[in-house]
Parts: sequence; C-alpha cells; structure tokens
Amino acid sequence: MLHSPKKFNIQYTAIFSSPTDNCVRVWLSQPVDSETQKVESFSISPKPQNCYKDNQGNKILYFEINGQKDWKIQMDIKTTLYKNTTFPAKDQLALPSASTKLFQQYTQNEKFLEQTPSVKKLAQITTNNGSDIVANIRSVFNFIVKNFTYCYPVQQRGVKYLSLDNLIGDCGEYSSLFVTMCRILKIPARNNTGFVIFPKQKKINEHGWANIYLKPYGWLDFDTQYASLEKNASPYFGRRNDYRISFTNGFNIPLKPSIPKDFKINYWNEHGMPLTHTAAQTLQPIIFASQKEIEFKDSLELLS
Repeated sequence: MLHSPKKFNIQYTAIFSSPTDNCVRVWLSQPVDSETQKVESFSISPKPQNCYKDNQGNKILYFEINGQKDWKIQMDIKTTLYKNTTFPAKDQLALPSASTKLFQQYTQNEKFLEQTPSVKKLAQITTNNGSDIVANIRSVFNFIVKNFTYCYPVQQRGVKYLSLDNLIGDCGEYSSLFVTMCRILKIPARNNTGFVIFPKQKKINEHGWANIYLKPYGWLDFDTQYASLEKNASPYFGRRNDYRISFTNGFNIPLKPSIPKDFKINYWNEHGMPLTHTAAQTLQPIIFASQKEIEFKDSLELLS
C-alpha cells in the first residue's frame, strides 16, 4: 500500500528571550517511526535534561533553562515519508479484539473527545445503527465533510462545546468530532497532529487529522477537513495522498515534570492551545511555561 518514498530534511527552531532571573520549562515532541514515516536521523541542541514516552507512543523531550537571556532550541530531522493512496477492500479489514489495550484505549471517552448523549445520538442516526465497519466510517466521514464549516480561531476546544446544529471549527475540531463518533461506534480512532509538506512549493503547513486502526494495516489516515475544503472525499478517506510528518499522536499529552502553580501558561491559552499544569491537548511540536513573561517565536523549515 505504501509507495513514493521521499526523503526530507526538516529543521525546527524555537527562539526565546527571557529575563536572566527567570526559569523556563519546555516540552518538545520528537517524531517517531510509524507506518508512513521513518526517522533516518535526529539531532537536537541543546541536549534535553530528560525524555519520556507516554501511553500513546509519543516521545517527549524536556528542557529546563535558568539564568539565560537569549537562547534557542534547534531540532534537525531527516526522514523518509510515504504516500498511501489505495484504500483496501473492506473484506480485508477488521477491528482489533475488544479485549486488547489498543481497542480499549482508543474507544474511550476522554477530555476534548467527550462522548456526550447528543453526540452518541448523532453517531447512531448518522450510521442508521448499521453494523458494517467501513460503511459506518464512511457515513460519519461524509456527514462531517458535508456539515462542518472551517473557522479559525476556535473559541473553546472540545467536542462537548460544538453546536451540532451549526458545526464550525478548524482542523482539530473536524477531526475531534470524527474521532469521537468513531469511538462511540467502537472503532478505534485518535487525533494526529503534524505538518503537510508540499515539496514543489517548498512549503510546510501545520495541520491535524484523524487515524483509525484497522487490521491488518494499522493506523490509516482520514482527513475530513481537507476533504471538505476540496469537496472531494476520495483522496482523504483512509488514504495519504500527500507527504506528512507527524509529531504527536492523540490528545492529553502528560507534562513531566508538571508545571509549577506559579508559572505562567497564558501564552498557549491565548493562542488557542488548551494547557493545564499537568497536560497539554497536544504538542505541535512545543509547549513552554515560565516564572516570568518571555518572548518566543518558532519556525519549521523544509531544507530539502
């Protein structure tokens, strides 16, 4: 199913300007191997003080900076990315066993993916209580593509805040409703955040989409927002028709160590990224908190 492998050199840079009597904590996600990406080499400067993996397979790097005025973090990634433009025949597909950890984890109710009574009712109506896996996925996919309107910024994130009679939001909200409805139907699904690469234009754009786990192929891509904008569902239903690098799987990424209560986290909340003292909705690819206000800017550059 995978084809058109292409190598990319990507550089991420985060630049900070801070009072010298400040303490800054930084969490940065490191891309890992998956069905559609292979990390050939990775380097980062400075070295993190710690790294850990969460229960969704994300690798998080942790930095703590004290007493420095101007500093930066630079991450260099060499990766091979693949396309996947053929959706398998439905008689080849199956769900993982309901007893597996994967099934239980990715069909559960969780923050930002709230399985409210109204969303449960919508999922049943949309699929007409059908039992065909692929038909149910397609019904949910087509409903969101048809009924969602793109809007940014989002006022309040989380499926429970969506008006089901007037669906508006960005890529994260599109995929969150899709993931939640699939989970209600006992189809393992998760959000995926990263960047879409356009090699000819040498562009790289931030984006979020959805994954569904189907045996024997693993995690397949479903992008309701791109399908909606292009008014063409086919290239984005269980397919990867372009090159993408993923930084974070799922939501509710734990922050270790946690953010002290006296640290400032308003930067991310003001920029539409929900953040508590113990977890971030996602990392794309960075989160920071500090005792005092700092200046921050970052960039992701496609070198080749």
